[in-house]
Amino acid sequence: MELTLPLPEFPFPSVISPYAAQAEEHLRGWARSRRIVAPGAAADAFDSMLFGRFAARVYADAEYGRLLTLADWTGWIFAFDDLLDDTPEGRDAGFVERVIACMEPVCRGRRTLRRPPAPSREVARSRDALARLRRRITRAMPAEWNARFTRNVVDFLHSYRRQASVNGSRAVLDEAAYSAHRSSTVAMYTGADLIEYGTGRPVPEHLLARPEVAALRESAVNAIGWTNDLFSAPKEISVGDLCNYVTVLHRQLGVPLEEAAREVVVRIDAEVKRFCEAAAAVRDLCRGLPDDQARALLGTVDGLGHWMAGHAAWSRETGRYRSHAVPDGRELLEATGRAPGGPHA
Repeated sequence: MELTLPLPEFPFPSVISPYAAQAEEHLRGWARSRRIVAPGAAADAFDSMLFGRFAARVYADAEYGRLLTLADWTGWIFAFDDLLDDTPEGRDAGFVERVIACMEPVCRGRRTLRRPPAPSREVARSRDALARLRRRITRAMPAEWNARFTRNVVDFLHSYRRQASVNGSRAVLDEAAYSAHRSSTVAMYTGADLIEYGTGRPVPEHLLARPEVAALRESAVNAIGWTNDLFSAPKEISVGDLCNYVTVLHRQLGVPLEEAAREVVVRIDAEVKRFCEAAAAVRDLCRGLPDDQARALLGTVDGLGHWMAGHAAWSRETGRYRSHAVPDGRELLEATGRAPGGPHA
């Protein structure tokens, strides 16, 4: 059956970098040179996703050279995610532990020849590409920013452990547990960090601890992650991936998928409202800050707005989410797992 999905609207303009075409072209060459995509049909499918254009939308204010690096990062993180989300191995706890073991030293910037072996050639290529990417990013940024970026990348990597557990057991998380899990799997705290990399204006750590700044980042992370769940729901339901907000509410509330999707939009709208309130408070805070700190914080406000609107705009144009077909009947029951704390409904 076809799943008709409601979508949120964002009160921010969707803008795009003037270097979008260059970012797309650069990523296509880089992905092939690092062999994170196989030649032929796989490479053509990768190109149809428009990941370079995605980077140009969500990092619209990035400097030219840094945008090219951000395009490569975007292509890398989607390709890595698909190694675990779209394969049976991603539900194998042992395989995921081996992925984490071989990737974590690279995420932490450790240069050692004694890395744990990669569990597949594809993971080995992804790890080696990440090592080069991480050096390109971190050498341009101060130590405190690098430490924060590293923590957030490692948190993203470790989230696959919970993902494998959920999909392996076929037990759907409840809403509260899923929301906490999604904030890691979406890698959006890393995305927020990379706004600062793109403009070359890092936000001092003491400002990130301010409640209005923390609320700004948290609300944007939630809105973006849950919006992605709406666009990706048909794809993820079709492969039986239980880590999707639509599936969570479908099971927890006992409602049809389309009604669950409408509930996701209600929650996104609440987060966007919270973001706008936090943004106003951050702008007030900036009036009392030194110019360089104010510019960095205001860049984060604008950048997170670009992320919300740009992610939605890209999701409508990419080839990644074109199919809205989902199974029905007994197949849908199997694809959406067990209800929280109970057997199949």
